[in-house]
Amino acid sequence: MADKILQKLSGVQKNVLLKDYTTYKIGGPAEYFFIAKTKEDLILTLKSAKDLKLPVFILGGGSNLLISDKGFKGLVIKINISRISLSGNKAFVGAGVDLTKLAYLSADRGLSGLEWATGIPGTVGGAIYGSAQAFGIKIADSVKSVEAINLKTLKLKSFTKKQCQFSLKNSIFKKNNTLRGTRNLVIVSAVLEFQNKDNNL
Repeated sequence: MADKILQKLSGVQKNVLLKDYTTYKIGGPAEYFFIAKTKEDLILTLKSAKDLKLPVFILGGGSNLLISDKGFKGLVIKINISRISLSGNKAFVGAGVDLTKLAYLSADRGLSGLEWATGIPGTVGGAIYGSAQAFGIKIADSVKSVEAINLKTLKLKSFTKKQCQFSLKNSIFKKNNTLRGTRNLVIVSAVLEFQNKDNNL
């Protein structure tokens, strides 16, 4: 069975320690582990896992996450979709983009809106998922739209800011977790909108 799974899921590793992918450095082995670097990689792997009836756990930046020393029996997919494209005052970003990196990059381009996020560990996807905020400023303030995949149907959908249902440390993506703790909606990418600032100030 293991060989069949590895043949079906190209690029998948076996028995990878999850502590190496969490900020708390806690977590046992994932039976199977895959790093999704593109949207296409993610969709193809999810389809294969569904065909094999393999339990799936989605891992982002691993911040504020406690994983049992027993690990996870199934497939852990780490979202590492890290493409960034800036156009005007908008950023088109993958869910795996480092939040601090994007904060500095946008500031260098003369854009304001993510200053609060410098030094905060995690990814853009994680920040949107948990409706991150600091100093009275929220990631929701910058969100224009979010693209996510439904784990049940494997269909992509674009959510407007209103449809994201942001509230204190919550969003539609967090609300749609199953009782087992795995996600029904997985954030793939987002469009963020910033404000222009005067660099001479």
